Amino acid sequence: MLKTIQGIYKNGKIELAETPEGISESLVFVTFLETKPSQWPEIIMQYSGIKESIIFESYREELIPPNEIEL
Repeated sequence: MLKTIQGIYKNGKIELAETPEGISESLVFVTFLETKPSQWPEIIMQYSGIKESIIFESYREELIPPNEIEL
């Protein structure tokens, strides 16, 4: 049986996001995903809105990067 569970490698240890049910011991393979900087795409930051939509422009400076897994 194959089961995939998300986790984080930190300080030499792997922390799983959940405990696998029905598995007390098993061989595992670990794949490290490429980390990318968390930034909004440039096309979003260059969007100037439309005349009827002033809301986006008023919050442009407050945008935070999208949520991604911190490794």
